[in-house]
Amino acid sequence: MKRLYTLFLITSLSLASAIAQDRGTGIIGNYYYRVRNFGQDRYVYVRDNYDESDIARQQPDFGAIELWKDASKTVYDPGSVIYIVKFNDGTYNLKAQGTGVKELTGYSVHIKGLTGVTTKGLYEVYVTKDGVTQYLDDERTVSRDDGQLGIHNDDIRYRYWIVDKIETDHATNYFGVKPTIQLNGKYYRPFYADFPFKLASPGMHVYYVNSVKGDEAVLKEVEGEIAAGTPVVIECASDNPSNNRLELLYTKPANLSGNKLAGIYFCNQNRGKNSKEAYKVFDASAMRVLTIANGKLVLSNNENQLLSSKHLQVVNTIDWDSDDEDEVSLNCIPANTCYLMADAGTPATLNIRFEGVGIDEILAEKKDKSAEGVYTLSGTQLRATNDVQGLPAGLYIVGGVKFAIK
Repeated sequence: MKRLYTLFLITSLSLASAIAQDRGTGIIGNYYYRVRNFGQDRYVYVRDNYDESDIARQQPDFGAIELWKDASKTVYDPGSVIYIVKFNDGTYNLKAQGTGVKELTGYSVHIKGLTGVTTKGLYEVYVTKDGVTQYLDDERTVSRDDGQLGIHNDDIRYRYWIVDKIETDHATNYFGVKPTIQLNGKYYRPFYADFPFKLASPGMHVYYVNSVKGDEAVLKEVEGEIAAGTPVVIECASDNPSNNRLELLYTKPANLSGNKLAGIYFCNQNRGKNSKEAYKVFDASAMRVLTIANGKLVLSNNENQLLSSKHLQVVNTIDWDSDDEDEVSLNCIPANTCYLMADAGTPATLNIRFEGVGIDEILAEKKDKSAEGVYTLSGTQLRATNDVQGLPAGLYIVGGVKFAIK
């Protein structure tokens, strides 16, 4: 009996130790976090900016917030980046994607840390309204990838939450960019997120569309800090998000001037007519999307090509304006990406030309912009023809046009 008791005690302590592990960093201030449910290890994602909730009457609409497993996907999804704001009254707002729990539901939330042996490092999130307290939980107890945020689960394990601070050098809880385009050994991602950032990994570059000239779009490099809500194109170091890390900032950098890109946070087909920004329908007459055509990086309005390359997303939703509320299929801009707003007369396909930081100012002094041949930026002729074969990486004037060899 004594041996059996000892075995039971060791097993219980081991179980308690295992449960107490991996509790995240906890809430230590106004920072960026990822939040996951203890019962099913599903992460919180913000997928829309509209809810109509009455939590006191147990009638919440949490369609804008999704719960998903797979930590490997959270690292590159801006919808999983939650900025926790503490108010003076001790309540909190969980903000992401240009919105927040308070904006979605009309309620700020209480966050209570637990202190038991097996619950230390866990949190309960609840709302008190009209004398009624409701705890946020994962309603779905079955083991599947997706969960459902709610307030009705009687199993308290599913109302416990783990809070992890996002840190640039963290092994698993960082933010990295996952490229969507690979061309000639280079990786690109049209990007749009509601947090300021700067590049943290070597070999990365950030560009914005500075101008459109004829059939050419100029992507100009920008250095330093990027303001929240800035649509950009990120050149990545590799196809692995761990090598494409961003440092999330707590400053408010200045907005880019003259950026011709626009962005969208959401592409959520599960929302109704009241959600005005659930998705952005692609308009071929006024939009150009980054893709590859004929072996070149371009901005295009070719819907078939954009769909086949997954640079547009098909959304099946309800046509709320029809009498029968028919289902319709729409071609939409993917979430957290950007696109070019095109003027009337813009070519269907725009070739891409990259410019480094400050090149425009240097080129203003070039003497003969129409001269044949290859020149340095200072005007020294290197070759009489426009042949660039064998030239080292750098910036040149080729046939009177700025040209970068990488």
